[in-house]
Amino acid sequence: MANKIKHLLNVSLLFSAACLLAMIFNISAYQLSLAPLALTYVPLAFIGQAYAMGLLLLIALLPFFWMPKKWFSTLFALAGGSLFFLLAIDSWVFSVYRFHINSFFINMFFTDRAGMGIETSSLVFGGLVWLLVITLFYFLALKLSGVGKLLRLFGLYFFLFVLTFIGQSIHAWGYAHNMKKIVSLTHVIPLYYPLIATKDIKKWGWFREDLVEDNLVVDLDDINGFNYPLAPLNCPAASETNIIVATLESWRFDRMNPRVTPNIYNIGHQSLIFNNHLSTGTVTDRGLFGLLYGVSPAYLTSAFGAGKEPALISALQSMKYQSWVLANQDIEVNKLDKLFFPKIKPLQSNGRGQVFEGDAGIVTQLIEQIERRDETRPFFGYLLFNSSHFPYWTPPDYIKPFEPSERFSPSKATDDTQPEPYFNQYSNSIHYIDSLIGQLQVALKSKGLWENTILVITGDHGEEFRDQSVAYWGHGSNFSRFQSGVPLVIHWPGLMPAAIDYRTSHEDVFATLVTDALNCGIEFSDISTGASLFSDESRVNIIESYVIQAIVDGDVVTELYPGFVKNYALEDISKEEKASAKSIQGVQRVLSQFR
Repeated sequence: MANKIKHLLNVSLLFSAACLLAMIFNISAYQLSLAPLALTYVPLAFIGQAYAMGLLLLIALLPFFWMPKKWFSTLFALAGGSLFFLLAIDSWVFSVYRFHINSFFINMFFTDRAGMGIETSSLVFGGLVWLLVITLFYFLALKLSGVGKLLRLFGLYFFLFVLTFIGQSIHAWGYAHNMKKIVSLTHVIPLYYPLIATKDIKKWGWFREDLVEDNLVVDLDDINGFNYPLAPLNCPAASETNIIVATLESWRFDRMNPRVTPNIYNIGHQSLIFNNHLSTGTVTDRGLFGLLYGVSPAYLTSAFGAGKEPALISALQSMKYQSWVLANQDIEVNKLDKLFFPKIKPLQSNGRGQVFEGDAGIVTQLIEQIERRDETRPFFGYLLFNSSHFPYWTPPDYIKPFEPSERFSPSKATDDTQPEPYFNQYSNSIHYIDSLIGQLQVALKSKGLWENTILVITGDHGEEFRDQSVAYWGHGSNFSRFQSGVPLVIHWPGLMPAAIDYRTSHEDVFATLVTDALNCGIEFSDISTGASLFSDESRVNIIESYVIQAIVDGDVVTELYPGFVKNYALEDISKEEKASAKSIQGVQRVLSQFR
């Protein structure tokens, strides 16, 4: 029995060592640092991930450890050798595409291999290498049978556990303090989900604000994981154009019309309406990241530690804009204030009073700031409204245009829940925010600022009310147009009114402002993974929820899950579609652009 247990422990350690060898090739995508904490963390992160993979294989093989030595070694060779082979292939894929093997890649391999450029000769060669790896694992497993003392093997496992725990603790500390050399390693290691404990670190009194401030200072020669922007902005010294951006929580594409949003609708029809616009997320942080940075949310984790700011914000700072940030929801808890506006202290970064009071308050505060502004300098304002987040808020005395209406909690919804009263209250909440936008427009016009102010109005993501054959509610659960499609309306003085029907994305918006409104001398691709709002070129979009990633190519959505993909039409989740392998080229471009 002891020999069989030793055999199990030994082959698991062998697999861990092989995994470490395969993964370490990815280190070329990470710029090593001489900082002591990073020098400690990097090897611990790789060792910890290899240890975790070996532990999972040990658990999988545990029911079979009683088998004869040769049979067990054969089973280990087939399982461990195949997994190591896939991990080695993943390292090659990552070196070429800058993304790890995922379910979309696997699906395309089996359905459209020719479109990926993989020839039969490559498959034959790969098959021979796979057999060689399995054979090698088999003979190594036999050689390791009975090697070592059982107590020492358990001690080694415990030692590796301690190293893993230390590495995870370093990541939690580094993530909480924006340490770019710590968090920018995450995308390099396959299947790596490091520990995050910012709330606990603050609760235990271990959080150091001074370290956060220090890590916002960026050494341009010491950047990795998110090399953004790719060139200097080269903006003019001054501008006379003011910019205001208003983001409505959970505002989906079909809730911009004369009944729901009369003020915004009129603004759009006097300037620009984008009728086929997608967010970069079905949750707030992913949607706002794509909007403010102009970059795919696939870079979100790396950006947290890179010490950067959106190109538009950098341009405004260099051009001496007065800047005011007002959010009626907590953007501090996820560090979005530091991520988006590291050099601007928000006038408001959380909710105040009732939600509808907070929304009215941020408009009032912005108007007050405009009244007290330095009139020799242009201004930028960012507003984040929250009344349209469930349960959907309106003031008690607000005259609701949509009845019957009732506030809503998605957790109480079932397949049989009738959406009408909740959808009506959702529309009422947007109608209320529209009235606040109307107040802002009146204020700008009364001060003679309307004709030199660009006003961008959009949503962070959509919202669903059992709109499809499958009963979905709220957001963050699929990537159909109901959850990913949002309105985009831009009042842009000097441009002819237009309704634009080709596909646009959040990635396009702020970069277009940098190049076309502020006239900065930089290539669009140096600050965005998208395309100009005024270009009808095709786009491959990556959209994310908190746990799932999707690729949208045309009207085909490909959801990526561990081990499989789910394809459906953007307009109807019940309609199956087939993705094209050409999407991989678009994804490769996006994921390698700022690495």
